[in-house]
Amino acid sequence: MGRVERRMYRRARGQALLRRGLLFLTALIIAAGLASRAQSGRGLQARAVVQPTQTPVAPAFDETAETREITLEQEAWYAIQTGIFTSQSAAEEKAGLYAQRGAPGYVAQDGAKWRVFIACYGDKDDAAGVRERLSAGQDVETYLYTWVCPALTLRVSGMRGQIDVAEAGLSQGLQQAVRLRDGAALLDCGEWTPGEARALAEELRAQAALWLETARSRFARPYPALMAGLMEAAEEWNERYQRLDGAAQESATALSAEMKLQAMALYDKTCAFRRQLME
Repeated sequence: MGRVERRMYRRARGQALLRRGLLFLTALIIAAGLASRAQSGRGLQARAVVQPTQTPVAPAFDETAETREITLEQEAWYAIQTGIFTSQSAAEEKAGLYAQRGAPGYVAQDGAKWRVFIACYGDKDDAAGVRERLSAGQDVETYLYTWVCPALTLRVSGMRGQIDVAEAGLSQGLQQAVRLRDGAALLDCGEWTPGEARALAEELRAQAALWLETARSRFARPYPALMAGLMEAAEEWNERYQRLDGAAQESATALSAEMKLQAMALYDKTCAFRRQLME
């Protein structure tokens, strides 16, 4: 097993413990307050602040009014880029060529430019190694791009049980993106079977559905802008899962490509949402 594969395997084992804890935490939130709908939820306010403060998640529903700072750390992915374009249609055409060959081709907007990525990694050396193999073995010209998701600190006011749900939702998208990204790498190197990768997709869909049910039980319509954005992202998991399930029925290669594509889409959406909150 190579250096990249060993790292991915160790990372996956650690993440298994983390996701069990997250699911248990969400279950506690629902058990404690599923029947309580907070009519004051319309007043949840959030704004960016300069100085970050670490704040733990409260596992039980609490209607105490509170203002809390929620800190989201900067994240960096290392993307294998195959082109950068001034036209979105040209970028999508390039991505389509890779899709026809069974590889993921994701188009990410960067200001007035559009970048085409075929894979992302959490470790720069891993990404560089894959890029070198593509260049030497398949004569594919690529560029290593550092894709940064900005750090963000929010000061959120509302009921304590509502803020708990908001904080979990703010972390959920990035965590899911990382797990899909690393799961695809484990599938590629043979550490995971297609069945295990498909089980991951089922688990992530269930996690999103559980969080969404909790959020709907804690907030009244119209939902605060922060929660509306998070809930929209969670609702997209049904379609996301259908795409992953369809790819799993096709082949392991198709499943790996779809996992990478969905990981990049989730990461891109998370980055865009953070930038929106910073405005």
